Amino acid sequence: MADIKKTLHVAGKVNLHTHSWYCGHGTGTLSEYVQAAQSLGFTALGLSEHCPVPDDRWRESRMPYSSIDTYMTECRQLQSRERGLQILCGFECDHDPRYVAWYRERLLENRFTDYIAFGVHHVDGPDGKETYAPKLPPTKQSLHTYTNRYVDALQSGNYLFGVHPDLFGVFYTRWDDEAASCSREILRCAKDMGIPLEINGYGLRKTPIHTETGPRQPYPLREFWELAAEEEVITIVNSDAHDPRDLDLRGVGAFELAAEMGITVSGWSVVQEGKNLTITPA
Repeated sequence: MADIKKTLHVAGKVNLHTHSWYCGHGTGTLSEYVQAAQSLGFTALGLSEHCPVPDDRWRESRMPYSSIDTYMTECRQLQSRERGLQILCGFECDHDPRYVAWYRERLLENRFTDYIAFGVHHVDGPDGKETYAPKLPPTKQSLHTYTNRYVDALQSGNYLFGVHPDLFGVFYTRWDDEAASCSREILRCAKDMGIPLEINGYGLRKTPIHTETGPRQPYPLREFWELAAEEEVITIVNSDAHDPRDLDLRGVGAFELAAEMGITVSGWSVVQEGKNLTITPA
């Protein structure tokens, strides 16, 4: 009978959203992230580089597909050496129906990764061409396109959690009935599927954007998380680190936002049974 080991990682001592130099727009080596996590007293660190895809789509901001094995080998080497800090090896995937089966077969089967998360960064614009979310026009059509893609990701069954679900705030800058309705659609789907959603610390580090009601952070959106509290969605906090120093969220405002909304932030429970690893919100 295989030995079973269960470890609980409380919120604030674990980060599962981490990007390094591999993605091309982050800095720091994987080892430097490990060192930073140890210095902060973390008990777990998830390495979750932006996932490349076989046709090297989004190559301007993703590692080359040819580097996927090199990245994972380095992750596994660090994982095997560390004691006291549990390292989890994963990816943040761009959800796109064209790659859903590939993500499952290449990343999840045979435990190539410990987990995959997802974000929606690119959708079809009004001209039918794939568009980076911040460059979408501020229309209801764009908002619904984003919402439909996010809901499709939640329903795919591939992902451990969803990152910055309120990223639509970078293009749909007003909060109105449409924004509230689409937010509830995402939140209720996440609740039904039992999938955590992330308050993203990196958004709080970004330059404020201008809106009809004044400047605000591009995300997280306070109104979105007010609704999340009402819907009782499983909520986590991640740094979305692009520099080892980003792991430190003290004073950034992510945990403070959750507390203000009355949200209890979930930690993670990690169960290792032989070679099988299960990660669930605690």
